[in-house]
Amino acid sequence: MKHPFRSRIKAALSLLNESKTRQALVISSNPPVQRSADQFYPYRANSDLFYFTGVCTPDTTLVIRNYAKPNAVLIVSPVDPIRKVWEGAPIDPRPLAKAAGVEVSVSKRHTQSVLELLVGADCAYTQAIRGTTSSSVRQDLSSRSVDQLGKLPATFSELEKFTAHLRLFKEPSEIEAIVRATYVTGDALQSAFPYLQPGATERDIGAFIDYYYRCAGGEPAFGTIVAAGRSAATLHYHALSRTMRRGELVLIDTGIELDMYAADITRTVPVGGTISPVHRTLYEAVLSAQQAAISKIKDGVLIKDVYSAAATELTIGLKEVGVLKGATSALMKREAYKPYFPHGIGHSLGIDVHDVGSLRGNQGARLKAGMVFTVEPGLYFNKGVGKVPPCGIRIEDDVLVTKVGSSVLTENAFPKELDELLARTE
Repeated sequence: MKHPFRSRIKAALSLLNESKTRQALVISSNPPVQRSADQFYPYRANSDLFYFTGVCTPDTTLVIRNYAKPNAVLIVSPVDPIRKVWEGAPIDPRPLAKAAGVEVSVSKRHTQSVLELLVGADCAYTQAIRGTTSSSVRQDLSSRSVDQLGKLPATFSELEKFTAHLRLFKEPSEIEAIVRATYVTGDALQSAFPYLQPGATERDIGAFIDYYYRCAGGEPAFGTIVAAGRSAATLHYHALSRTMRRGELVLIDTGIELDMYAADITRTVPVGGTISPVHRTLYEAVLSAQQAAISKIKDGVLIKDVYSAAATELTIGLKEVGVLKGATSALMKREAYKPYFPHGIGHSLGIDVHDVGSLRGNQGARLKAGMVFTVEPGLYFNKGVGKVPPCGIRIEDDVLVTKVGSSVLTENAFPKELDELLARTE
C-alpha cells in the first residue's frame, strides 16, 4: 500500500508557514510498554509518525521544520549487534524515508540531535505521549531559563492538535484502506455466525474473530466486544464471560486494524434464530435511528443534528414498548431517552479507531467532506423495564462524508436487516 508521504509533509509545511514564524514538528515513535518483568506488549507504531513516513519501527523521531534545510529529518538509532542476535535485524527505515523525501540521521542521543535541529525555531510542536523523545525534548527545554535557551524555542504547542488538521480529512488511498478493513471485518463476522448458538460463550466468539484478523494479516483495532443479554448494557464490555442463551440478543462490536487503518462495525444478533416481539420493536427502532442519522450526513452538517435524528427515532421506539409515555416533542425536549441512549452518535475513524478531530461527543462540531465518521445509535437496559428484559442493541457503520451526502463504507460488509440476520442464524 503506497502513501503520499511527500505531499503530507508538504501540507504540514504549508500549515506551519501560515503562522509567519519559525516552527517545527517533533514526531517520535511510541515507547515500548512493559507487560511484566522483562516482557512487553506487542509494539504498535505511532499514528502520526506513520502518517508522515510509513515508518512503524521504534527508536525513530521525525523533525519537520519551516526555517532550515533539510525541511524533514528522520533520526534513527544505530543497529545494536547484541539486540540483533536476539530479535533479528530491525526494519531499515531508509526506503520509506527516501519515498517521503526525508533525510536520515543516525544518532545514539536522539534528544540532543533533535535539540540541534530546533536551533532557530520560535515554537515547537511536541507530543503528549510520555516516554517519547518528543516529550523529553519539551521537558528539557521547559527546564531551561530564558538565558539558557539561546536560539532554541521558548514556546510549545500540542503536536496532536496540529496533525489532526491533516489526518481528519482522508485521502483516496486512506479510504481504500478503511474499506479493505471493513471487508475483512465483515468476513470475520460472517465466519463467526454459525457459532452464535445457545451454549457458546462470549469468549469463544471473541477469540474466533481475533484469530480471523490475525490470519488475515491484521490485529484487532480494539478489544473485541461480544456481549450477550445483560452484558450488552455495558457499553465497553470486555469480560466475555457469559454463555449465550436462545432468544436473547448478542452485541458484537469489532474491527480489524489492517495496514494501520481501522474498521469499526457493530451488529446485534438474535441467538438461535428467534426473537421476541419486544426485542424486534427495539431492534427496528435502532435500525431506523441509524438510517435517519445517516440520511442527515453531508458536508457542513452539525453532529447534533445527526444525533437528534437518531434520538427521535429511538424515542418513538421506546414509546412503542411502553418505556416512555407522552408526546415525542416533549420527551425529546427533556431528553427522556438519555438513560437508554447514554452516548454520542459516533466518532472519527482512520489510523486510530477513535481517530483525531475531537468529534466524539462534540455536538457542536461540523462534519466536513472527506471525514470518515461512525454512526452507532443504541438502546441499553441494565435491568428490566416493564416488558423489556436486560439487554443492549447497537448498530454501527463507517460513513464517508461527501459534498452532497454520504457513502456508507460498510454497506456491503455485513447485513443488518433483522429478517436477514434471523435467516442466517436459524
